[in-house]
Amino acid sequence: MRLEQTRTLLRRALVGRGRFTVVREPGVGLSVSLWPYSQVLHAFAISDQVAGPARFPGLARGVQAYRSPRGAYWESIGRGQRYYDDNAWVGLAFLQRHLISGGSFSRQRAAELDDFVRSGLEDSGGIRWVEGGQTVNACSTGAGALLHASLGGDISASLDFLSGLRNADGLVRDHVMADGSIEPSIWSYNQGLLIAAATTAGHKDLARETAEAGRAHFTADQLWGQPVAFNAVYAKAQARLAPDPAIAEYAARLFESGRDEQGWFTLAGRYDEGKVLDAAAALQIFSILDFPQLVARVV
Repeated sequence: MRLEQTRTLLRRALVGRGRFTVVREPGVGLSVSLWPYSQVLHAFAISDQVAGPARFPGLARGVQAYRSPRGAYWESIGRGQRYYDDNAWVGLAFLQRHLISGGSFSRQRAAELDDFVRSGLEDSGGIRWVEGGQTVNACSTGAGALLHASLGGDISASLDFLSGLRNADGLVRDHVMADGSIEPSIWSYNQGLLIAAATTAGHKDLARETAEAGRAHFTADQLWGQPVAFNAVYAKAQARLAPDPAIAEYAARLFESGRDEQGWFTLAGRYDEGKVLDAAAALQIFSILDFPQLVARVV
C-alpha cells in the first residue's frame, strides 16, 4: 500500500508522461535540478519492477534536457555546473535499469558518465564535488566509486580515501576542504555509499565494519533527523548485507508521521524545500522493504 501510494504521489511530478518525461515540483513551472531528477530515475527504475506502467524510459529521455555540449549533465536544464556526484547518480540509475533490462544501451550511458566522473579523481583517491571545485567529498567519491566498481573498475584508492574520512566511531565524515582539513558532519548516505562500494568491490571486511558502525549510530530516531534522500542511500546499502530493524522502524514512522495533508514527505528530515526529492527517496525505501527480492538487483 505505501509503495503504491507513494508511486502515485510521485507521478504527479511527472510532465509529459509518455515518450519524453520531465520532473517538476508541484505547482512550479520549472524542472527540478539534476540531483532530485536522478533520484526520481532511481525510484522508478526500482519500483517499475513491481508496479507499472514503466516510467523509467520516458525519464531516461527527459534527462537529456540537462545534457552539456561537453558531455555529462549540467545541474539544471541548459545551464549550471557539472557536479560529479549528480552525474554519478544518473550513471547509477542507468546501471540500475541495465540490471533489470539487460540491455546494452543503459550500460553504455553509465559507462560514459563514469568516464566524466573519473575526470574528477584526485591522486588521493577522492573525487571532487564539482568541476573546478576545491573540496573532495565523500558523496562524490562514494557515488563515483560505486559506479566504477559496478562497471568492473578498481576503486582501491577511493576506498582508502573514504576509510581515511572515518572518525573514531568508524563513521565517514563529509569532505576534505581546500586547506586539507576535514569537515566532520556525519550523514547517513556517506555511510551507505562506503558500504555499497566496498560490497560491490568485494571488500567484505570494510563493508561489514562500516555497516556495524552505521547500525550502532543510526537508530530510528537518528535517521529521523537525516534527510529522507540520504536515508534511502543508506537503507539500500544496509539491505545488501542484512535487514536493519532501525530502518524498518524509521520507514514505518516515515509513512505514518512524515507526510503532510497532501501526502508529501515534508514532516520528516528535509534536504531542501522541494517535495520531489523526499518522495523519490521514500519510494526507494518502501520498494526494497516491501519487496525484499529487489535488493539483489539494487546498486
